[in-house]
Amino acid sequence: MNFAARQTLVELGARWAEAALSPAVYDARIDAPDASDASLTFVKHQALMRAYQARYVLLPSDPPPTGVLALLNRHYGADRLSNLAQLRWDLEAELIAPLVGAPGGDVAAYTDAMLAEIDAQPTNAFVAFLEQADHRDDHYRNFLVQSAPDLLAEASASALGVVGEFGEPQSALFRILIDEFGYGSYPRKHSVLYRAAMRSFGLIDEYNSYWPLFDTSALRTHNVIHYLFQNPAHIFRQIGFLLFAEAAYQRSTAAHFRYLREFHPTADARYFGEHAHIDLHHSRMIIDEVVAPLVAKFGQDVGGEIIIGAELTKHAFHAAGEHVLGVSQAFAAAGPVSYGLPDDVRRAVGRTVTPSSDLCGLGGPVLIGAIGTLADPAMIADFPPDTVGRLLSTETG
Repeated sequence: MNFAARQTLVELGARWAEAALSPAVYDARIDAPDASDASLTFVKHQALMRAYQARYVLLPSDPPPTGVLALLNRHYGADRLSNLAQLRWDLEAELIAPLVGAPGGDVAAYTDAMLAEIDAQPTNAFVAFLEQADHRDDHYRNFLVQSAPDLLAEASASALGVVGEFGEPQSALFRILIDEFGYGSYPRKHSVLYRAAMRSFGLIDEYNSYWPLFDTSALRTHNVIHYLFQNPAHIFRQIGFLLFAEAAYQRSTAAHFRYLREFHPTADARYFGEHAHIDLHHSRMIIDEVVAPLVAKFGQDVGGEIIIGAELTKHAFHAAGEHVLGVSQAFAAAGPVSYGLPDDVRRAVGRTVTPSSDLCGLGGPVLIGAIGTLADPAMIADFPPDTVGRLLSTETG
């Protein structure tokens, strides 16, 4: 990204700072990067997330005292959306496109190998860590927060992939989407179930409430998904996402469901139990009713695109899992630390700090995700490179 584009990020972040006291759904701030490459990459992912979020209809859970229309019109104002649209394509080309692999292979053989690989995977490493960890509530709370960028609006991205006209597979995809949205029953909507899980760990469930705690890994995962679904030319890669995600997610959610039942019996685990059940069905639908007929009709070229999407998803999910585990392990090994969150995250946190930031002279503790705070900011140097901490101060420079 050239200097002018970098300055645009800084200027947009400053302009949107006035949203700090808005309802969380309209708090669209981005941070000013420091001199480190890691910080700049983080802010770029923030801006790309904001560009993708601009495609969502967002209303606050509670009516604002001053009314909603002025906030709505500002959030979706032509000037703001134009700025985001101009940034989006360059950010996608820089941040996401290099992660895309080359096509190749037979998609049927790939699918068989993928399912066998998922089935043979060992115990979920993060769950295994939690089972032996002290302060497992705090570590799990961070997992919920880092997963929230996508899951608090679950299936909104994939909803963009069913608009149009492309034959019978479109109807199969829409049936899956209906399940994600609770089959028309709001209490069964998957994002609502996720909100219930967050509340049972003492977290605020409003969309976007914890955006200052998202680290680069969480944003990258969110942005990979939207890179796929917000471009109609990626239709077959979108199906690759679903091919891998539906198969892998039923296994990971089953592990989380068992963990919650044993170690947090009062937590609301319905989100994980529902996915462990229904994603078995969704996985079969994708293979039989979407992938197979599309490849039969359009040939192995589209099969190669499906493999690209599946592989991109696989690597994004794996990296996110490794990262959240690494952050928890680093925090558990650090000291002195304090577990827990400030009461109002959006007001309490200051500037960002990464492991590669200049850590000299920083004062005050650094909040690490939703786990807790490091007494010495310099300790963040021992954390995974995608970690983003927040100074607990009023400093914003």
